Amino acid sequence: MEPHRPSDPVEGALPSPRVGLSRRRLIARFAAVGFAAPAIATILASRPDLVALAQDATPAATPDPLAALVQTYGKDPRLIPYGTTNFGTPLGLIDGLIVPNELFFVRNNGPVAEIDPAAYRLTVSGLVDTPLELTLADLQTMPNTTMVAFLECSGDSRSRYQPQAEGTQWGNTGIGNAEWVGTSLKHVMAMAGVQDGAIDIVCQGGDFEEMQRGLPVGMAYEDDVMVVWQMNGEPLPALHGGPVRLLVPRWGGIASTKWLTSLEVIDTQFAGPFNSESYVIIDENEFVVRPVEEWPVKSVITRPEPDAQLTAGPNTVMGFAWSGYGGITRVEVSTDGGATYADAPIVEEAGPRSWVRFEVAWDAPAGPAALRSRAYDESGLVQPDTVPWNAKGYLMNAVYE
Repeated sequence: MEPHRPSDPVEGALPSPRVGLSRRRLIARFAAVGFAAPAIATILASRPDLVALAQDATPAATPDPLAALVQTYGKDPRLIPYGTTNFGTPLGLIDGLIVPNELFFVRNNGPVAEIDPAAYRLTVSGLVDTPLELTLADLQTMPNTTMVAFLECSGDSRSRYQPQAEGTQWGNTGIGNAEWVGTSLKHVMAMAGVQDGAIDIVCQGGDFEEMQRGLPVGMAYEDDVMVVWQMNGEPLPALHGGPVRLLVPRWGGIASTKWLTSLEVIDTQFAGPFNSESYVIIDENEFVVRPVEEWPVKSVITRPEPDAQLTAGPNTVMGFAWSGYGGITRVEVSTDGGATYADAPIVEEAGPRSWVRFEVAWDAPAGPAALRSRAYDESGLVQPDTVPWNAKGYLMNAVYE
């Protein structure tokens, strides 16, 4: 089956053309607002008019990308824009475990794919006994699973790296927790019959042809890896990969392919750009250490917010903690910049794939205070004070003040 082609993006998602803009500068503008290199190549190949338009157009006012997002997709206007395609969640607005769809962060490597649920097809091919072409209705007849799980952009908190790492300078805002409904990927693969010698599954996104990410075949048999079509009680929104996306909880968000259109089982380790060039840990010596996989243990204080002006006396410190290596077992809070810590009770939880909410009473003194949180998970990991720098700024989980 031919892959779905990219749809027109949200109004304002493409950089506005300028008089005399060269192809090189047009590419630079796409990159500056968050489009991945393969997406840029696909867009320019399918839209050669953009270069001519950029050279000849009369300058026009750039639409407000957040306003377009609110109008088109019903998003909350309090989201934090990062360029024109990425929007973060202000965690101080979240009271419970679930981040509502309208406040859930948005991270796209290319244009939003608009796929009619009635026309949706998922193909399974390669090293399988029975190639498949499944409709949304076919998937929904398989055993259903409901799971609360966090989803975090691999570059979340990137702005905390010093020196500055390349990429969108996310604060602690590229993270959300939702209730997902779908079927375990293992049911799909069992129906197809994976053959001996399989190593990776190439997961194809419907936003652009090069949006492919390799998933180790063993992950397909993890109970929590799902093909999902529902988010927080609603059909999966197009902005978040609907009608169907892959969900690989615990791992960086790039593994959870949006607008999932095909799964190809191969007998080699997939070396596409989203496995070998982007979403890899590159150290200070420019060596590729490993691909981005599990998120390490992490926590953030969401209230009081940084630089908040508080009244001395009784206050409450609250926040969230999560880990890709296991459930959270303990959270501590420091009110003196890390000199001492005390336990912060976990007051809400929803299983090992979900974040937990912690909360502790605090008798705030007069004057400034430096608050920190530190989390522990069931695998024995402890949130560190510092983490090694990496060139692309992935997996920042250091204690935050």
